[in-house]
Amino acid sequence: MDKLKVIIVGFGNRGQLFGDYAIADDKTELVAVADVNENAREKAVADYGVKKENCFKSAEEIFACGKIADAAIICTQDKQHKEHAVKAMELGYDVCLEKPIAATFEDCEAILAAKKKYDKKVMICHVLRYSHFYYKLREIIKSGELGDVVTISQTENVAYWHDAHSYVRGAWRNKAESSPMILAKCCHDLDIIYWLIGKKCKKVSSFGDLYYFKKENAPKGSAARCQDCPESVKKDCPYDAYKIYNDVYKAYNPILGNSAVFKGTRKEHINALIEDRNNPYGRCVFACDNDVVDHQVVNMLFEDNVTAQLTMTAFSKECHRCIKIHGTLGEIEGDMEENKITVRPFRSEDRVIDLTKTCDDFSVHGGGDKLLFEDFVSYVTGGEPTETRTTIEDSMISHRMSFAAEESRIDGGKPIDVEC
Repeated sequence: MDKLKVIIVGFGNRGQLFGDYAIADDKTELVAVADVNENAREKAVADYGVKKENCFKSAEEIFACGKIADAAIICTQDKQHKEHAVKAMELGYDVCLEKPIAATFEDCEAILAAKKKYDKKVMICHVLRYSHFYYKLREIIKSGELGDVVTISQTENVAYWHDAHSYVRGAWRNKAESSPMILAKCCHDLDIIYWLIGKKCKKVSSFGDLYYFKKENAPKGSAARCQDCPESVKKDCPYDAYKIYNDVYKAYNPILGNSAVFKGTRKEHINALIEDRNNPYGRCVFACDNDVVDHQVVNMLFEDNVTAQLTMTAFSKECHRCIKIHGTLGEIEGDMEENKITVRPFRSEDRVIDLTKTCDDFSVHGGGDKLLFEDFVSYVTGGEPTETRTTIEDSMISHRMSFAAEESRIDGGKPIDVEC
């Protein structure tokens, strides 16, 4: 059987992750990439075996070659998704598209229309469905042990360092340049709540704002960039770029420069990037052009008066999701970081399910990314449908919920009808 040939458009952190899966899977072949960053293209050649002539500087360049593979994995910025996904389908590619589908609901609808027009397969990267943690929760719910699910409460603990990196200093800091926080970060969570409940969402209301990361909260004597900040101020600041990127956020150091190779030691390389005045990641978190919220709650009403609630907060020490599910015959509590689920049936003893004893791979979203990639390969090669599969039609539901939540937040929490 011939290998499925794939291209990756946007070869940053997420693109390289899918590149890892593509070169490790004996069913797929990575034939070309596109990225504006020269270091990323060099890395594609050095580490992924892509021919230099197949490493393109832009989506436009790679698409100008016509259809050179079977499927396109699109990992570009949110506002670019419509242009890139529609063009890929027009050329004949099946598409795996990073979440969110697009930055506006109109663009989401345009991508769905293109999918129908060109009769292509489109999967959205709602990877939480594929994680061992959430799959197990769904399995317990479907068993009937909890009776009917009546309410779900989920908390998205973004982590102070992750929020500072991505949503204050980084690419998703500004709604006009990317998308609202509830879409960019939490369409995952809204999708998983909908998937676990298994009913249509009818109405949402939401509150939230930018509370902390603004200039009036800057410590007295602080500077616009961490390299210029006095040590007397910097020593007590948890958001100091030197601390975050050298001590806390090590797994994400390559994002800072997408570098093919480190120059000198890791610390020397990271510090040089921070001190590059053109690099946004060295800015003070109180002196950025960010406007997305740092905390938000969403209340949801589903069919049969089932309710759900989502809390997103930047103000947590660790980056993890936790959930509580209440049913007519029992309840569940779980923490995705611990990969432990406590089941409390009303008629019998509590029990703890430790997923670390039954599952091996918890890398990247609890093992979900790798399983999603494998399901995408199965999808485009004619494999049987799976209950986790996040086709664009299914993913549109959580996106409607996201846009409705943002509309409600802006309108002071006004309940908004959701047409799912």
